[in-house]
Amino acid sequence: MDIKILIFQILLTIPLTIILNYIENKNKDRINSIIIPTIYIILIAALFPSLKQNIFLITIFEVFIRNFYLTTILNKTSNDTKSLIIDNILSMVLSVLTYNYFISQVDLVIPTPESIKPFLWFLIFVYIVYIIRIASKDSNKLKRRKAEKRAKEYTIMQYAKLKTKYSELIKSRNGTINVLTYAIMIHNDYKKPKLYRKISEYIGIITKRETAYSILQIPSYNRLTDEEAITMTINKFESIQKENNVKDKELIDLILKDEQEEDKLDIIAAYNDIVEFNKK
Repeated sequence: MDIKILIFQILLTIPLTIILNYIENKNKDRINSIIIPTIYIILIAALFPSLKQNIFLITIFEVFIRNFYLTTILNKTSNDTKSLIIDNILSMVLSVLTYNYFISQVDLVIPTPESIKPFLWFLIFVYIVYIIRIASKDSNKLKRRKAEKRAKEYTIMQYAKLKTKYSELIKSRNGTINVLTYAIMIHNDYKKPKLYRKISEYIGIITKRETAYSILQIPSYNRLTDEEAITMTINKFESIQKENNVKDKELIDLILKDEQEEDKLDIIAAYNDIVEFNKK
């Protein structure tokens, strides 16, 4: 091996050491110290083809010089010597393999225009896929926003109707109970419309089986009107609040603890929409 090439390679370890120290101070990710030396020798071989002979030696020199500098001159010791040794070995092995199976096998490390063509088409394909995915995400976000807006509008319209009809019954001293009762009614009315409820109640009366009655869907063996169900519900919620002495979110969680997660989320969303509407 030409002694001049060897000297240049030793000198080229200095920029690599500076780069590694800078990156390691900014980012403690171990993968940097393993991969960056290999990227470095590829770039050097591409820019200076005359230095590519045994260019993997740059990585080996750098490992020994940097460790000597840290341990002998700066008197620094690594908290994990085993990991440091493994990283150094992996870095050197990767550089050697890259040299043997890539750098030493080609005349020029820089790719020719002909060899770049497949890669360019690959990049174009990746970019098109990326654009499609972004467009799809934006479309889904728009659909979700429209659905949320429609749900909010539906909630407020139903709240206005129910309040006009049942405001004389839903008048607990606890405002959270009042709003939550409306939210449950709106959710149940959407999930099981009035016609569906009437048919179910009729079957329950005939079969004498326990059936969910009224807009609040309270299980009972006897028919319940909406008015009766609302009174029972308000009393039940007030008892829960009195027994546990909780407010707002904790009270809502206690009242809805037996609900399915999806139903619970829908009811809370309706509750929040009503609260926001009442603030205006």
